[in-house]
Amino acid sequence: MIFLRTCVSSVVVLFATSALANTAPDINAAQLSCLLEPSQQVDISSQAPGVVNVVHMERGDQVRKGQKLLELDSAIQNAAYVTAKARASFAKRKVARNKNLLEKKLLSDLERDELLTEAELAKLMLKEAQALVRQRTVYSPLNGVVVQKNISVGEYVGSEPVAKLVALDPLYVEVIMKSDVYGSLTKGMTVEVQPERDGRRYEGKIKIVDKIIDAASGTFGVRIELPNPEFILPAGLKCQAFFKAS
Repeated sequence: MIFLRTCVSSVVVLFATSALANTAPDINAAQLSCLLEPSQQVDISSQAPGVVNVVHMERGDQVRKGQKLLELDSAIQNAAYVTAKARASFAKRKVARNKNLLEKKLLSDLERDELLTEAELAKLMLKEAQALVRQRTVYSPLNGVVVQKNISVGEYVGSEPVAKLVALDPLYVEVIMKSDVYGSLTKGMTVEVQPERDGRRYEGKIKIVDKIIDAASGTFGVRIELPNPEFILPAGLKCQAFFKAS
């Protein structure tokens, strides 16, 4: 009887040890930090220096890609554009008047070359003038929010940033995980994110799983892409990510 009890006890201990060995680490318990961040952050500068004529933005404004943010004084550039346009129009009419002579090859090679080259140069000068006028306006490169405005009407703009924009759709959720669960998370995996002070969970997908584990802390990073089309969620909130083991 004593022998039988000893065997049974050994089997129970062996079974318990085996069960512990096969228990997978809790992914959510391995989460150390979670933060909502903008998916883009851009310092906006002007392509050309000059004095600010009109400002079309304020801090907190939502802006669309291609929207005007500010305009510089462009009186000189507009005058140059008008002149270039007149020259291009004249060169075009000159070619039209000599069309018959060109078609019948009654002009010398030099005359033909001068006529066509003059028209082409006038066209290029018009494009250059248009580009210089366009440089006097600063446009938004993305859909986002103005978080900083550094310029006012009448101020001179050089190379320094005139504003800072952030993109809040999508948001990036930056999560720091313990290395114990490395390999359990994969790109494209669906994740639920719950921001602090918000009882709701929002669905996102893993965009990046770092390929390097930080040796000092024994951690790695995960980036989740979280749709935020109505800008309901602000950046900067702490959060909790809920992963589903694959």
